[in-house]
Amino acid sequence: MRVAASPLAEESGTSVPPEDRNMTTSDTTDTITAATGTTAATAATGATGATGATEALSASHRRPDRRTLAAGWTTVTIAVLHTVYFAFHPYWGLWLAGPARAEVFPQEAATIFWALPGGFVIPLAVLGLLMIGAGRRGEVMPRYVGRLLTGWVLLCVWIVGPSGFLLGLVPAALLLWPRRQ
Repeated sequence: MRVAASPLAEESGTSVPPEDRNMTTSDTTDTITAATGTTAATAATGATGATGATEALSASHRRPDRRTLAAGWTTVTIAVLHTVYFAFHPYWGLWLAGPARAEVFPQEAATIFWALPGGFVIPLAVLGLLMIGAGRRGEVMPRYVGRLLTGWVLLCVWIVGPSGFLLGLVPAALLLWPRRQ
């Protein structure tokens, strides 16, 4: 394919040297490569030629994954709601005093301890934040995360009956929902 002189160049009075008028596209590519030390494809993407540079550039320009973001925000919301529901009780002073190391907790204090600070709230919030970060980068969480979340929720519902655990099926479903390729 031959490169034609630009009509804009002709109108402005600048001329294209005769040797450049007959250049082919491959000649132009060779010229770019010789002048810059990069290929035209590398120059077009802005990559420096490093192995991960092109991947990093394309990863930074991905569109956010909405389902992963929604699953993450839902998971963080569940953790916050769980904290708010169990946060107001008289046992904080007992826990912070540290008697569990020396004596036995009252049964209700032990139960609420495992429902709040010793429970799943912090790991669940961290998982949700990881999902949000991945979704913002346009990444999809591995399917095993959705499967494990589903299994854990169903086991807990089987043990304690219908409860707030059922909310965990929402982010699990969002992670497992099929995506178009």
